[in-house]
Amino acid sequence: MKKKSGTQKTVYQLRSSHKKCLIKFILNQGFMKKQFSFYKILFLFLGLGFFLSASAQEMTVTGTVTDAETGEPLPGVTVVIKGTQQGTITQVDGTYSVQTPEDAVLAFSFIGFNTSEVPVAGQSQINVALESAVLGLDEVMVIGYGVQRKTDKTGAVSQVTAEELNRGALTDPIQAMQGKSSGVMITKKGGDPNAGFAVTIRGASGFDSNTQPLYVIDGIPGADPTVVASEDIATFDVLKDAASTAIYGSRGSNGVIIITTKRGKAGKGTVNFNASYSVDEVSNTLDLLSANQVRNYVDENNISGFTDNGANTDWQDELFQTGYTQNYNLNFSGGNETSNYYASVTHANWDGVVQGTSKERTNLKLNFTHKAINDRLILSGSLGSAFEQNDYENYESYNKDDVIFQALQRNPTDPVYAEDGSFFQINRGFNYENPFAVINKIDNTRDAKRFMANLKAQFEIVDGLIGTANMGYIRNDHESFYFRPNDVYNGAEKGSANREYNNDTQKMIEGYFNYDKTFNEDHNLSLLAGYSWHEYVYDGFNAGGADPSSDYIKYNNLGSMLDINRTHVGSYKGMWRLIGFFGRAQYNFQNKYYLSGSIRRDGSTKFGENNEWGVFPTVSAGWTISREDFMSSVDWLSNLKLRASYGVSGNQEIGEYNAQMFYEPAGLSVDPATGENVITYTASKVANPDLQWEETTEVNLGLDFGFLGSKISGSLELYKKNTTDLLGRYSVPVPPNPAPEIWANSGEVENKGIELNVQYYAITLPNFKWKTSIAASHNQQELVDLGEYAPATGVRKEGWIEGRGLIGQSNWVTGIVEGESIGSFYLPEFVGLSGDGNMVYRTEAGGATEEISEAKRSIVGSAVPDLELGWSNSLTFYDNWTMDFSFRSLIGNDVYNATQMLFDYPGDFPARNVVAEALVWEKMGRKSGPAVSDLYVEDASFIRLDYLSLGYTLHTNTVDWMENIKFSLTGNNLFILTGYSGLDPETSVDGLSFGVDQYNVYPKTRSFSFGVSATF
Repeated sequence: MKKKSGTQKTVYQLRSSHKKCLIKFILNQGFMKKQFSFYKILFLFLGLGFFLSASAQEMTVTGTVTDAETGEPLPGVTVVIKGTQQGTITQVDGTYSVQTPEDAVLAFSFIGFNTSEVPVAGQSQINVALESAVLGLDEVMVIGYGVQRKTDKTGAVSQVTAEELNRGALTDPIQAMQGKSSGVMITKKGGDPNAGFAVTIRGASGFDSNTQPLYVIDGIPGADPTVVASEDIATFDVLKDAASTAIYGSRGSNGVIIITTKRGKAGKGTVNFNASYSVDEVSNTLDLLSANQVRNYVDENNISGFTDNGANTDWQDELFQTGYTQNYNLNFSGGNETSNYYASVTHANWDGVVQGTSKERTNLKLNFTHKAINDRLILSGSLGSAFEQNDYENYESYNKDDVIFQALQRNPTDPVYAEDGSFFQINRGFNYENPFAVINKIDNTRDAKRFMANLKAQFEIVDGLIGTANMGYIRNDHESFYFRPNDVYNGAEKGSANREYNNDTQKMIEGYFNYDKTFNEDHNLSLLAGYSWHEYVYDGFNAGGADPSSDYIKYNNLGSMLDINRTHVGSYKGMWRLIGFFGRAQYNFQNKYYLSGSIRRDGSTKFGENNEWGVFPTVSAGWTISREDFMSSVDWLSNLKLRASYGVSGNQEIGEYNAQMFYEPAGLSVDPATGENVITYTASKVANPDLQWEETTEVNLGLDFGFLGSKISGSLELYKKNTTDLLGRYSVPVPPNPAPEIWANSGEVENKGIELNVQYYAITLPNFKWKTSIAASHNQQELVDLGEYAPATGVRKEGWIEGRGLIGQSNWVTGIVEGESIGSFYLPEFVGLSGDGNMVYRTEAGGATEEISEAKRSIVGSAVPDLELGWSNSLTFYDNWTMDFSFRSLIGNDVYNATQMLFDYPGDFPARNVVAEALVWEKMGRKSGPAVSDLYVEDASFIRLDYLSLGYTLHTNTVDWMENIKFSLTGNNLFILTGYSGLDPETSVDGLSFGVDQYNVYPKTRSFSFGVSATF
């Protein structure tokens, strides 16, 4: 019996061997003295009986835990009484000792070994030999038209499970994957809830074709990820190399992301409810001058004619508000050995930090599976839908209705409201408007409906041979509404109204056979052969008018517009079709040597009659070195596998009818024969019967590894991919061509790089567990050839910037140049100011010029990062508390700070607002207006704490109808470390022009969320 110190009361720890000591202790404490009442004595003996009976049921169990394969003792094994948090860990020699009830069950667990559960059953000594298990490698991952174990992969495929995803205030399911998979760059410019994310896998590889990956949701290619709620997602499987993506043929060159949603399981039905509320705030604002600084400047410089309207308005503070997000998810799942189901409903509401911006979305999901004919027939289906309402504000330019630009340039001495309560207006020059008049008077909304469904039938014809028929259907309907009354702007300008309807429908039918057979226990063969048909039809129309007769009717009766003509009405319709034949063969010997090959032949209506068909072959191999006999003595190495692959995939993601001669209406004309008005047509695109597939050829070398029973595991990838016959739109002379534009194949891009994924179970104690993972990637890109349509200058001009004071044809910042990467900044070199205050640039001859059109341009930076990092961590305390956090970093990327360029011009001040650097420029004597140069290229490397969440799970053991309830506090974008001087260093990496931080960026937000999840 041991006495604890540090308290006034005497507290004792009871042991089953201390019965006599317990009685002696009670007598020594005088509890039997006469002054104690009969009731106290009775209570004492009742308590004594309780403790003695409890003690009689407990015992001490000792033993040794060893490796079943080697017989060596295992230190650090967790020994826990099942159903409790009580336990211990084994010592260096593998021994343990634990106090446990006689009827308990002991659970022995250790990283890299299978968990063993042993009933105590009165045994005082229990020795356990744990069987080794390679962590995660027996898990199944989804590949094209099938699944495979992780141990069997020969290509570059990664998986992110639901437990590993980011949580918190998410506007898109793809956001949950940020930083989780190496080589997958997920970026977003700003924090607009109505804007999506750009996803690039192993570098962009195109000119005017779409470079986003193909999304496959529950077997349906081409689906929109937002049709699925993030709570319904089970796994993301990312196919990165051509050998893995080529099974999707002409749609796989930019990578494939396969989204598998949750399904029911046999057993007791489960109900889950998840709710969260998030508060969003602007993470950073532009350092503009205040009203007092404006007044001081006017007074100090004796400026006459300036109108001070007496206000002290912080226009950013007025425009930006506290946003919020509400998210509710309810899902049901269950089933038996024959049938199962999963159903959910999710409702989310985002109120953006820019006034007037919001989004509301409701997702419905139903998955079901049924087995019949002695389980040879499996019928499965999936239904998904999303109903979304968006409220927009324009901010992507410097027009009158672009509210962010208007707020930034607005003079802080101007009030928001006039004395009569109307929106204050004043003329301080061209395009000078009150943004709150725009927000409150202009309607700009959208109503979107998305629907996705598939039905799959699988029948096992003979053992190992399964035939599959899969049908899919996607429909998207978008209806947009716009109304601007006559009195929005500071000046006479007619208002307008417009309604627009857009619809697209996709139909898919696929049939394929899978054959899996093992011969003589050593030879494993898997075959696939199939056919795919896909059709995409889209149509829409719009109607509008100007000069509304009533602000109340808005767009609900366009006939009430006083100004309607033929240009206010339009409609369209189009279609493309894709069919494919595909096959794949996979073989492995003793799960040690692997060989795989596939081929797909696709036909697409998008290409010229001479090149409608394309063939996409692959071959890959693997060698599990750790299974070799000569590696048997290396017991610290649990897995080592070498992989190599080669493949060709295609890209058809351009518009329709680009290979054909295209005519479009040019306007009204008079028929000289009849004198009547007729519509004239003009050729807009030249026919190109040789237009063909954009092809990506890729070589990949991979190494999978695992140490200490895969306590440490991961993969290393080296790749090189070349994309040829780049699809692009080019200008051609007229004549000899009948039209000024042609779509053609021209150019080549090379991407090569290295990727590393490492997962480490760092600590596995009974009451504390820590799992950490790192995803790192480096991609080096080079434009090998611009092709036959290369500009005469050898530079394709991209990254055009528009704004106040920018005139002429020199306002571009990105140059597509052979030998450099896409996203390179190609700019004049700023050398100083001339005597009359004009900017001076370096010339080709080494001299200087004030004319930017005569300046020498060169590569001065790149928006492509040298290194992308993601670091994710998951910690568990006492099985109840959890903490998850993720850091993300881009290193070595540059950003062009166009906001600084446009707002540091002193000539705009004091009529319009500027940044503080404008006053510095004025003291230096600057007179010239905004102009592009290397002066505004900055290093934009950053480290961001993307996600931090603290959770507590309450196990409701006393409530038979509830399993648990979990509470969580989550923060997103909590802080960022960067040397970049602008608002945020992260921009969308997509297309040919990126890495430009312009004034028209929706501000990045910092979010704090409280969530509750309950399982019934």
